[in-house]
Amino acid sequence: MMNQTIFDPAVLSSISNLEVVARQAAEGAVAGLHHSHLMGRNVEFSQHRPYNPGDELRHIDWRVYAKTDRFHIKQFEEDTNLRALILVDLSGSMWFGEPSKALYAQQLAAALSYLMLQQGDSAGVCLFDAGVQHYLPPRNRREQWSNILETLSQGRPGAASSDIPSALEQVHEHLKKRGLLIIISDLIDDPVRVLAQLTMLGRIKQEILLFHVLTPEEIELPYRGTIDFHGLEGETDELRVSPKRMRETYRRKVHDFIEAYRAGCLERGVDYQLANTGEPLALMLREYLQRRMGGRA
Repeated sequence: MMNQTIFDPAVLSSISNLEVVARQAAEGAVAGLHHSHLMGRNVEFSQHRPYNPGDELRHIDWRVYAKTDRFHIKQFEEDTNLRALILVDLSGSMWFGEPSKALYAQQLAAALSYLMLQQGDSAGVCLFDAGVQHYLPPRNRREQWSNILETLSQGRPGAASSDIPSALEQVHEHLKKRGLLIIISDLIDDPVRVLAQLTMLGRIKQEILLFHVLTPEEIELPYRGTIDFHGLEGETDELRVSPKRMRETYRRKVHDFIEAYRAGCLERGVDYQLANTGEPLALMLREYLQRRMGGRA
């Protein structure tokens, strides 16, 4: 899949004036306002930025001054107050739909990471199915977004089963500091086990945003006539049903499924957002970020 497909310029344009606000995870003096950068010690050099009045003189790069006759400050990896890791579920069920839930999730991850890097924070991505498949740690470098797009493009259609709790447990090992954890998944797994892992992640000071990606077909079951359904994960037999006969019961079960996650997230302080692929990504994300920004106080 080409990077041009993974990011949509219209989406980036729609959200360019918004922020991904951290309410709890920022290391700065005021949670949610994480633009006063911390200067790290013994950390990896990242890039320069122009000197601003009030900056410490000890951080001026005098070699750059000798070449340009302008003052520049060295920035380090720890300069950012917020480290965000975006988890993207690419298990078999995520490849359902047109566009697929997987593509929707990849585009969402690309947009969020772009926004976070633009506002001066660190961003990384992790692709998973039954376990972690690809992991790119959060960074705040100029080339990071290109690296994120490249990592996202490594996702391929397949029939791998999902095991969200196991994947989250593996990710736990990478979370050495408090930060923002953004999970993008259809959550087709046992809600009890998934929510238990979210509880564990919250205990290590991770602020969690959960995007629950579902297609209109999964929510409404709009099909007519007799339909053959095929499993997308593992070896499963074909199932022939008449959707009309089971539509009411099906919709009720899907509603209960969604509400189990919504209520469980509310109880754990996890920010839950249903992402219906039938709704334009730009509209969903813009409304979500505006709502989040409005409640940052």
